[in-house]
Amino acid sequence: MSFCKFSPGYANKNCTLVDNIFINEFLPSAPDLCVKAYIMGLSMCNNALDYNNTLEYFSKTLKVCEEDVVSLFKYWEDLGLVQVLSTNPIEVRYLPINASNVGAKKFKVDKYADFNIQIQELFGKRMVMPNEFSEFYNLIERKHLAEPALIAITKYCVDYKGFNLSPNYVLTVAKDWVREGILTYEQVEQKISELGMIDDKMSLILSAMGSKRKVQIEDKQLLNKWMDAFGFELNVIIYVVKSAKNKKRHMDINVLDEILTKYFELRLTSVEEIESYENNKENLTHIASTVNKELGLYYEDLSKEIDTYVVTWLNMGFDETTLKTIADNCFKSSVRTLEGFNNIILKLFKLGINNLNAYNEYLSDSFATDETIKSVLNALSINRNVNNMDRNFYQVWTSDWGFTIDVILHGAALSKGKNNAMQYLNKLLSNWHSSGLKTLDKVKDYKIKEDNTTFIHNNYTTEQIKSLITNLDEVEV
Repeated sequence: MSFCKFSPGYANKNCTLVDNIFINEFLPSAPDLCVKAYIMGLSMCNNALDYNNTLEYFSKTLKVCEEDVVSLFKYWEDLGLVQVLSTNPIEVRYLPINASNVGAKKFKVDKYADFNIQIQELFGKRMVMPNEFSEFYNLIERKHLAEPALIAITKYCVDYKGFNLSPNYVLTVAKDWVREGILTYEQVEQKISELGMIDDKMSLILSAMGSKRKVQIEDKQLLNKWMDAFGFELNVIIYVVKSAKNKKRHMDINVLDEILTKYFELRLTSVEEIESYENNKENLTHIASTVNKELGLYYEDLSKEIDTYVVTWLNMGFDETTLKTIADNCFKSSVRTLEGFNNIILKLFKLGINNLNAYNEYLSDSFATDETIKSVLNALSINRNVNNMDRNFYQVWTSDWGFTIDVILHGAALSKGKNNAMQYLNKLLSNWHSSGLKTLDKVKDYKIKEDNTTFIHNNYTTEQIKSLITNLDEVEV
């Protein structure tokens, strides 16, 4: 007879497959030897007819006496994973694993009789249901939480919450502490003592909030997070509370947790760092509002504008006064969007203009240049305001071609009356530039020839054309 074999509901496989439910729900809390027994027995189920599928081979491999094998499988039988069909000779049948196996262990009532009495007394008139007791048993047997430790946790929770609290609340606290590695009565007592030491600190924080309620377990856990995990000192936490209250902000324990979490993520853990951040934040908000006002804009939430634009403007070296002046001029020039204003800022920065003195000098120079360009338009008998095209032409004439205003005005006089006078002036200046004529004396001696040449097609190669176009990439426009 085979020692281990599948039940009809367990599919036979050629390899040993371990169900994820077993790995996630049963393996972490099971004794090591029990885990070894389960997996080895599972592998033997795949080879039910193998000559090694015997109790002797099983005991020898795991180095346990044959009498102890039954107790190893009884552990899994209590959890509903196997069925011990016989103990002499021993025969074990593996059962399918599903979600219903989790927490399905059958507990002996008499084993926990004293425990049940103590737990029920702590809850007073609130009756603890059988399924709730089963959860307590699971913590003891599967998580190895000592009975006295679980009773101490229950008493601690009841002392804070009163008799009306749900057993689920106690179970939640107990599971949290188990995750911290707290399993013995001594460890629970130490944990309670540590939490007791922070009562006064939490009371000071609640008092700063204006709350007179009793300190709760959740409060202590949050304070542990703030001080131990985040590294905030008590005086910093109280400063944050008072600062928020001074700003008329609603403050409770959850809001405080959100604020401190944000500061922690920003690596701000001292009063000085937080104060500097908040003061600068107020300044950023004020600057954003000032710019918006000058542009005729209004946004209720300025956070996106601050992150996208204002911080960048300040990093470029612009200050509030300069930004306000530029925004006012943009509004007058019909530039009334943040994107348009930002483009102006970027262009000014590229020109090396990021303060009010430099900006005013730029305006003064620009107005003087416009007056000069206006004189050229007048010489051409063009009656209109200076536009960007005119400014671009003038930039080319003076900076790129190197002409002085007297040469340009002489050219304008010669172009006056021509069909499309501005076009004629550009051609004339271009001819002078190509001929190397830069002074007024030389251009006066230049004899103008009308362009009557016929276009001659030159058979340039593709490589020559490509080279020419590539060279043009180096010309800034």
